[in-house]
Amino acid sequence: MAKRKLSPEQRITIRKEIRQYLAQKNTPAEVQRLVAKKYGITTITARWYLKSVRGPQSSSRVTPPKGAKTRVTRKTRKASHSPNGHAPAGGAVHRLVASIQAIAEETFSRGRQAKKLIPQWRAYVSKVLSLQKLESQVRRDLRVFSSKAQALQRKIRELTSR
Repeated sequence: MAKRKLSPEQRITIRKEIRQYLAQKNTPAEVQRLVAKKYGITTITARWYLKSVRGPQSSSRVTPPKGAKTRVTRKTRKASHSPNGHAPAGGAVHRLVASIQAIAEETFSRGRQAKKLIPQWRAYVSKVLSLQKLESQVRRDLRVFSSKAQALQRKIRELTSR
């Protein structure tokens, strides 16, 4: 079933009634329930109308009276005096910067360790290359000498078999 659309006159009267209920010091939840029941709309829609009347303020946020003094702690005093003269940053920003610095330091540390190992790695690579070259030379010599030995063995058999 499709939702019923309110006429422009009904919308105006809903807003007027919301203002009246708020002037009577009713809670926002009560206002939403009353309006939703009377006009056959959901409480979510009623909340939307309530917000359009009151403005985008949060009902959960409590502001202290104008005459109330805020308590100044060591932490807030320290935060309000930043060394660079800018506005103090929140703790989340400081934690983020510290996290990034820790990651950067760890990365640089690993880079320095890798840099120390590079000369040793190059020595091993050059030794491997020289041994592979030597291995290919030995294999070549082995083939040559084994073919010569087989040829001599054949000749010896020919000479001794008669």
